[in-house]
Amino acid sequence: MRKLCRAVKAHTAAACLFLAVLLAASIILGIAIGPVSIAFEDVWRVIGSRFLGRFGLGEPPAGIRESTQNIVWFLRAPRVLLGMLVGAALALSGVGMQAFTKNPLADPYVLGISSGASLGAVLAMLVGIWLPTGKLTVSAGAFGGALLSILLVCVLSRSGGPVTPVRLILVGVAASALFGAATNYLVYTAPNDAAIREATFWMLGGLGSADWTDIPPLALLLLPCSLGMLALSKPLNAMMMGDSSAVTLGVDLNRVRRLLILMTALLTAAAVSVSGCIGFVGLVIPHMVRSVVGPDHRRLIPLAALVGSIFMIWVDVGARMLHPPAEIPVGILTAFLGAPLFLWMIRARRYAFQ
Repeated sequence: MRKLCRAVKAHTAAACLFLAVLLAASIILGIAIGPVSIAFEDVWRVIGSRFLGRFGLGEPPAGIRESTQNIVWFLRAPRVLLGMLVGAALALSGVGMQAFTKNPLADPYVLGISSGASLGAVLAMLVGIWLPTGKLTVSAGAFGGALLSILLVCVLSRSGGPVTPVRLILVGVAASALFGAATNYLVYTAPNDAAIREATFWMLGGLGSADWTDIPPLALLLLPCSLGMLALSKPLNAMMMGDSSAVTLGVDLNRVRRLLILMTALLTAAAVSVSGCIGFVGLVIPHMVRSVVGPDHRRLIPLAALVGSIFMIWVDVGARMLHPPAEIPVGILTAFLGAPLFLWMIRARRYAFQ
């Protein structure tokens, strides 16, 4: 294991390339594997045909049933790609929150973002306060609720002094409890059993309702936030040594913290709005990667994004395959996998956080 850690540290670019290849293979396998098994060659042909067809160049793949083509293109491909984006977004958010708070137990939901998103989504499903209808309503409600919780936490954290990690966490815990209580009240008093079931399933997290319209907004947000976090790698490394050391090295702590919390909050809000509340990804994945490459954010950020993407794809495959044709909410599986892994890492004491 130590040799592997040294090799990854010395050849981070090669490790990123290997994980990128593994991610591409996971995407194809994730589309092929399911209650209805599809040959890998058919997956390639359908995706190639549909993609080229967008430019008027492709032809329908011969010998593949239309039902199979629809499963590949309309059901599994957007689901797998969305899982990839959600996994990367949550992993990067976890890296950002742990760096911001200098707390190994911090995760993307520490600011009450998940509770705010749940309240917005439940309001959209049960009360119908949003003007649009359909699936877009739930995503818009969740994103709006997440942004409201972020705004509330930031405003309350600034009262009485500058925003500090401890103050932000305390306000986030209180806001999370408040939004959670409001959500539970709405679900408890809702008269529609079908809507209650839908709301409960959404709060457990899942990718079963993914479609192509979910992907562009998250992808367009993920790219600049990833690059922005990479640009902050050196200041984040300095901050891990303590505020006084960071200031001595010329780091503008307030500016870096504002940018970091903004990117982390936006990534978490966007991910939660399309997938529901999927826990442990933002907590465990950064720890797993940090145990191999150390706390250097120049290595940690790209590797965590890739590992988070791969992890989410395969957890979603498990959610589809454990009890077909029904599926298990992804948030349940991430908790089942993440909690024992996190406990093992704590017991093994494989690395220091700083």
